[in-house]
Amino acid sequence: MGDTLTQLGNRSLADLLTPPAEGRWHEAEIDAPMTRTFEIGARPVESEPENQSWVLAMREVTQERQIERQTRRQERLAAVGQLAAGIAHDFRNILAVITLYTQMLMRMPELSAEVVRRLGTVEHQARRAGDLIQQILDFSRRSVFERKPVDLLPLLKEHVELLERTVPENVEISLISAPSPNGVGGQGEYMVSADPTRIQQVIMNLALNARDAMPSGGELRMELGWLRIVEPEDAPLPDMEEGHEAWVSIAVTDGGEGIAPDTLPHIFEPFFTTKPAGKGTGLGLAQVYGIVKQHQGCIDVTSELGVGTTFTVYLPALPVSGPQSGLDAAGALICGEGETLLVVEDNPITRRAFVESLERLNYQVLEAENGRTALDLYEQHRSRIGLVLSDLVMPGMGGRALVRALQERDSELPVIVLSGHPLGDTEKEMEAGVVGWLQKPVDLDELAQVVGRALGVGWRAARSGEK
Repeated sequence: MGDTLTQLGNRSLADLLTPPAEGRWHEAEIDAPMTRTFEIGARPVESEPENQSWVLAMREVTQERQIERQTRRQERLAAVGQLAAGIAHDFRNILAVITLYTQMLMRMPELSAEVVRRLGTVEHQARRAGDLIQQILDFSRRSVFERKPVDLLPLLKEHVELLERTVPENVEISLISAPSPNGVGGQGEYMVSADPTRIQQVIMNLALNARDAMPSGGELRMELGWLRIVEPEDAPLPDMEEGHEAWVSIAVTDGGEGIAPDTLPHIFEPFFTTKPAGKGTGLGLAQVYGIVKQHQGCIDVTSELGVGTTFTVYLPALPVSGPQSGLDAAGALICGEGETLLVVEDNPITRRAFVESLERLNYQVLEAENGRTALDLYEQHRSRIGLVLSDLVMPGMGGRALVRALQERDSELPVIVLSGHPLGDTEKEMEAGVVGWLQKPVDLDELAQVVGRALGVGWRAARSGEK
């Protein structure tokens, strides 16, 4: 009162009294203590001859602008994700052939140790390529997940123990679990429906990023917490899915240099990285973003230069129950007992690799290039075929239509889907009859296990020279 008003936020008063170039409103921002955005409209009091009095109307639009920015970012990421997923699917077919043939060759007893060593290098590089493709698919939300109840507390404890053995000694790691409404923050209190392998990937990526942000050392803090949203305006993020009242949060905080404000909007974009050349692919946080969104979760980041950065993941909570194990133990190699399988795959080279791998595992194999040919073969050999392995995307008749047609003919016939590129709610639509999913490139051991479980054949230990 009694002072001269020269500006509102970051806009001068003279600018605000000038009609805007577009629309009826100017926008102004206030930076402290947090950035807030206002629409401002100015109109002169027309009863005065020289327009010496003005009326200013101000409306806060901080949340609306936040939602608009997040919507634009999600639309941009979704467009990039669709393109990336299509490319990744083709590369998976190529890697499936390389991986299966390499693993079959390595099991041949007549090969010299030097040849086996070189083949091992080929297999290792194929796995690295597969990991990069998996990151792209995770970002584009096209991965096949195996979700089950998971308690995040023991999962994080395992990761803290692992990180303590791998991070430099000048990085101190701590794990804090806040009490839930149902208990005191103990085991069994932080249950979510998740693919444990993918959640481990999220935690590891965030933890390693935090470590890299503190080259001179510091504190890496992980916090488990609970959040209950009664009203939509209580949600910390505007895009948190409706219908979920209880959420579990995982916060990973570092004491590093922080992220510049102009960089923050881009950190989840694929191939965007702040690391020096050769130190990162720019896919880590993009993969984290995709995994979290595919779990119907949300992720937020806050950072202050010179202070540090916090990534917070929100996942819908499950009702508290008993503790669950983290990961299933890996099974032994399973061999067939001469059962007949039908492999449906439109790529001839990929199909041949699957056929020869299954024959190596002591199965008899029929092959088809699409769903229509597969149905013809099934009608001819329906008394013999015990299992169908089918690609999802094929010309003519794809995997979804084939599964439905096979179910109409025999509701007990098990089907395994071969794909790393499911679309939409494909898993729910194809639930009947589908007993397993295999992502390309398929590991020979994994192929043996999934097929063996579907057929119920006996477990056999791998014997030297047999496969």
